[in-house]
Amino acid sequence: MNIEFLEALEEMARERGIDREAAYEAMEKGIAHAYLAEFGGTEPPVVKIDRRSGDVYVNGQKFDLSKLGRIATRRAEEYFRREILRRRREALYEMYSARVGEIVNGTVHRFEGRDVWINLGDLEALMPAEERIPTERYVPGNRIKAYIYKVEKTQGDPRVFLSRAHPGFLAKLLAIEVPELEQGMMEVVKVVRVPGVRAKVLVRGLDPRIDPVGSCIGPGGSRIRAVSRELAGEKIDVIKFSEDVREVIKAALAPASVLEVELDEKEKKATVIVPEHEVSLAIGREGHNVGLAARLTGYDITVRTPAGEEAKR
Repeated sequence: MNIEFLEALEEMARERGIDREAAYEAMEKGIAHAYLAEFGGTEPPVVKIDRRSGDVYVNGQKFDLSKLGRIATRRAEEYFRREILRRRREALYEMYSARVGEIVNGTVHRFEGRDVWINLGDLEALMPAEERIPTERYVPGNRIKAYIYKVEKTQGDPRVFLSRAHPGFLAKLLAIEVPELEQGMMEVVKVVRVPGVRAKVLVRGLDPRIDPVGSCIGPGGSRIRAVSRELAGEKIDVIKFSEDVREVIKAALAPASVLEVELDEKEKKATVIVPEHEVSLAIGREGHNVGLAARLTGYDITVRTPAGEEAKR
């Protein structure tokens, strides 16, 4: 009977993903509550289960579980299941909390409006509508990568929040493709995105021997293309960090040729002079190019032509 009890206990723990010792502790508490219900008393007794034989001891005395009545036995089982469930949820919360900022793989499972629920195997995670890439279509059963950006405790399983629109997702995808990032030879300073459309990535070399922009782009553009494919074709501009914000603004407004940058550092404003025929390049479709450049640098950017600047003067 003790061997069967031991095997059943460990099997349940394995199914729930609970470690062996936690399962024993949960059963000890369950038996203690059942004993109190069956025999009375003011406090639950001290219950210990021999980890090798499965023998049960109550207050130091060997105890035969068959002495517990049917109702008390059922109470022990219910307590044990609740305790196992609680511990499983705690373990899931701790595990996923430690993985905030990481990429996970899952399967598209179901929808609530435009919110998408992703099956991660041991729980369902939520990708809110605003964290989707708008140009993507999500099909139940399809495999998908996503970025964990938040984990919350709930009355049930922890709520894991996923994103494919988060700047961190792009940064992590780059780290997968660019060994120099993983090796600490360079770093991503900042990422700004219009998900599925365009992004700008500011990178800084920490090793003078490498070109951070070239490392991100890769041979023949292979590395940056791999990231772009994962992001539904999102165009990614890689910009080299500089302490001179003028240089960053110039690079961020590519492919436009910047003739001059005037800064108002106090007001965080920049006036950028570009050739007349390149104004649309600097601004970009729907203003995305100049808008992302502004978000990347923290400066409100105004684009002017030489003639417009002269007229202003």
